[in-house]
Amino acid sequence: MSTIRMDGLLSPLLLSLLAFTIGYQAHSLLSTRSSDPSSLLAPVDSASAKPKSTPTPTAKRTTSSAPSAPSVASGSAGSGTDTESDAEDSAAALSSDLSSTQFKSSEEMKLVLVVNDELKMTKGKIAAQAGHATLACAMTLKEANPRLFRAWQNQGQPKIALRCANTEELEILAAQARSLNLCARTIRDA
Repeated sequence: MSTIRMDGLLSPLLLSLLAFTIGYQAHSLLSTRSSDPSSLLAPVDSASAKPKSTPTPTAKRTTSSAPSAPSVASGSAGSGTDTESDAEDSAAALSSDLSSTQFKSSEEMKLVLVVNDELKMTKGKIAAQAGHATLACAMTLKEANPRLFRAWQNQGQPKIALRCANTEELEILAAQARSLNLCARTIRDA
């Protein structure tokens, strides 16, 4: 009977080991890339490169008016190249003083993803852009305020998805977040 139990555990153990190995490799790659801030600005190739915008990260605390976790919003297709818009967004995100953001360990933090309804993105496109936004915001926060980033991770990386009517509303939300020293990133399609 002990061999049956061992056979029943072998498959999940191998799967867990494989998942751990893949996760460790991904973490190593991301840690290496995050040490070079310019690598975060590299454009992402897309099979369907339509000029649409997507989610934007912003740090937002849900229990009080002070900042404490990343949040995201969906931007619009801007003029200029993708690299230029990424550089502008990165500069804007770093213009807020994320390192001064204070929080209490008992406070709840959430990453807020705001999707621009004006762009009429499909569910799959929204999901992909939300992933880009989450990563952009998380990496920005990790560099600027590692303690806050770890606290958000320890809470299970909670996220909430919202939507806004148009690009103007999205830009206003991002500006408000930055004025509160929250991490706000706007993702634009390649």
